[in-house]
Amino acid sequence: MKLKKWEFIIIFIILLVAVGIGWAIDETVTVSMTPKALTAANYGAFNKGLVCVEGNAIRFTLDGVTTPTSGSSGVGIKLDIGQCIELTTNDQLVKFRAIRNSATDATIRCTYW
Repeated sequence: MKLKKWEFIIIFIILLVAVGIGWAIDETVTVSMTPKALTAANYGAFNKGLVCVEGNAIRFTLDGVTTPTSGSSGVGIKLDIGQCIELTTNDQLVKFRAIRNSATDATIRCTYW
């Protein structure tokens, strides 16, 4: 039996809760038609983050230079509803930029540790 990505994420979250994740911070960010960064006051000096997409697909970049754009030929990596990405360095948290991929705003849920 092969597990799907979302099943691995659920297992990962359960393991984090089991070992005590009292030091993690969560936030919800609305992603609209202008590129949106993560909230520096929330991730602070944390080095890791998990970003999960809700409501609509997004496009994102991590280089701090390229601006993501929406649409089928948009710039950036596309994440659909229900997909997540783990950011593994503080530099990635700082340089993360996202934009909605279509006409409807998206929501991303972020957990930092």
